[in-house]
Amino acid sequence: MMDKIMRFLTKEHALIGLSITRIFFGIALLYELLINIPIRYLLWGPKGLVPFAEYRADMMERHVWTIFDLSPTEWMVDLVIFGGILICLLYIIGFQTRIMGVLMFVIMFSLYMRNLDITHGGDNILRILLLYIMFTSVGRYFSVDQWLKKRREKKAKPPSWLSRSQLLTDSKAVIHNFAWLACVIQLVFMYFSSGSYKIMGSLWQNGTGLYYASRVQDFFNPDLTPLLWKSDLIMILMSYGTVLFQVAFPFLLLNRFTKYVAILSACMLHIGIAAFMGLVDFSWIMIGCEMMLLTNTDFYRLRDYSRQIRKRFRASSEQKEVQIATTIEQAK
Repeated sequence: MMDKIMRFLTKEHALIGLSITRIFFGIALLYELLINIPIRYLLWGPKGLVPFAEYRADMMERHVWTIFDLSPTEWMVDLVIFGGILICLLYIIGFQTRIMGVLMFVIMFSLYMRNLDITHGGDNILRILLLYIMFTSVGRYFSVDQWLKKRREKKAKPPSWLSRSQLLTDSKAVIHNFAWLACVIQLVFMYFSSGSYKIMGSLWQNGTGLYYASRVQDFFNPDLTPLLWKSDLIMILMSYGTVLFQVAFPFLLLNRFTKYVAILSACMLHIGIAAFMGLVDFSWIMIGCEMMLLTNTDFYRLRDYSRQIRKRFRASSEQKEVQIATTIEQAK
């Protein structure tokens, strides 16, 4: 029993999924920085929506420090924004991933605390999970770091004593796995608590919660949202379905097959939120979070399954072409 536990702990899990999550998170923060460049001084400047003196008093009360404390000037805002853009790009491509991961968290935390009035649920989950995934190996796939590592291995350069240390390797794996589990627990708790709070609300109990949520002007898509209101039955079923899914989410992950259903349902839910409520950045972050729930084995299994489907499709197409050619020959 202890041997199985040790083997589990000393083998890094969900490396592909976490690497994809890294890319999602990097794009999310990059998008937020880019679209706010024209109004950066208004949002985070010393004379913006939250003056520096007011911000500093709040941070002193919270005993919090951010990059903005270095200087109450506009050039510091520029440094954070444009430096953050560069960090996001390097994080996305996976260059010096561990260092960029730390800097990503510092940038995100500083922006979050500098103006709490403009934050949303996606910013909150991003701020929390960026802290956890700093300790995971998010650069193992789809990264420049891994490409450079393979190049070094091809040159047959002897590994350093650090890379040969089994104790160090096992310790890194244990830290990675606990950080990954912390991310999963955070995600599970978020879904379950969200569903539990909905159950206690009278609007969700009578099936009208989704209707009233979609009527809020801040979360309204004039082109698509009115389509939901045309059917009372659909609104009621979607309201109850959302609550049922969120409460059942932790338990669906306990089985391999129901886990796929949970992840697919979560992605569809957040695609719907993006389309009908306009919360694109929040949905993007949440879909990125779902990727870390899939293990490497899951991705390999999905790859093999997709290959089988493509082979069957090609075989079916070739068979139809042969039948058509045969029919034409017979007609002649």
